[in-house]
Amino acid sequence: MAELANSYSLFSDTILAQYAGNGDNKAFDELVMRYLGTISFIARRFSAQGYEQKDFVQEGLLGLLYSCRTFDENGTASFKSYMSVVVERRFISIIRKSNADRNIPQSNIVMMDDVCESIEDTAHNPEEFVLCSEHLKSVLNRLKATLSKNEYDVLMLFGSGLSYREIAQRLSVTEKAVDNALQRARRKISHGNMS
Repeated sequence: MAELANSYSLFSDTILAQYAGNGDNKAFDELVMRYLGTISFIARRFSAQGYEQKDFVQEGLLGLLYSCRTFDENGTASFKSYMSVVVERRFISIIRKSNADRNIPQSNIVMMDDVCESIEDTAHNPEEFVLCSEHLKSVLNRLKATLSKNEYDVLMLFGSGLSYREIAQRLSVTEKAVDNALQRARRKISHGNMS
């Protein structure tokens, strides 16, 4: 089993998506590491009232999970292309909802402190909503348990679209320390150290 965990980095996106779609957390973790930067890049193009950049990245991770469950390997699109479209459409949906809700008093708007508050947009039924919510919480909890606080903070800030310099300033460390923490986090995740 340890050999399989160590080999995830060698698998294609299609294989990882199949495994993740069937509930393999380590396969999903590998896809998160591969596509966190892409999701962050897409997220930078969007903004909505009441949403911070990290909220879009977290929504993008839900889009990644949904992509794993719905990707058709026999289709014409690559997994990366398919996932990018799913994530972008999710962001557009958030913006449309935000624009529709602008007439609601600010005191009635719930901020997205809870990662999974708005996954109903991709869930087709209540059971899928619960599964998506639980899976994403599980991934974040495994990250917190596996990584040091510094590694976790760096990874989350990087995933939110901050540059090494911005992360270093925010955490009062050097850019080299940011790079080292991110590399350690990647190694821990890609070598199957997440329980």
